[in-house]
Amino acid sequence: MKKIVIVDDEIDYTEILKDFCEMSDMEVVGVGHNGQDAVNLCKEHLPDFLLLDLSMPEFDGFFALENIKKSNVNVKIIILTGLLTESSIKNLEKYEVFETLIKPVDPNTVIEKINSV
Repeated sequence: MKKIVIVDDEIDYTEILKDFCEMSDMEVVGVGHNGQDAVNLCKEHLPDFLLLDLSMPEFDGFFALENIKKSNVNVKIIILTGLLTESSIKNLEKYEVFETLIKPVDPNTVIEKINSV
């Protein structure tokens, strides 16, 4: 069973993703709402996948990417973002991101990406 961490500041969206993952026989081991949550949940649970928003208050997705990289947690990261600028695309190139999806994303698409591995 694949272990998933979901981090997005849109609480309703995290609940929808959580439900879809669980209906697809995946274990959601943590849900967070900022980049610091992502770092902590990945260190604690060592998930197979992290579903990560980039634009969040306090600690954004780039904070999470940088700190997860430093901690050597081996997790496949799927970026789910509503805003992808030239700057953020260049910034993402520094990290090993499994997939980048632009919101709104059909939760079934997310499940398909996870199951493709």
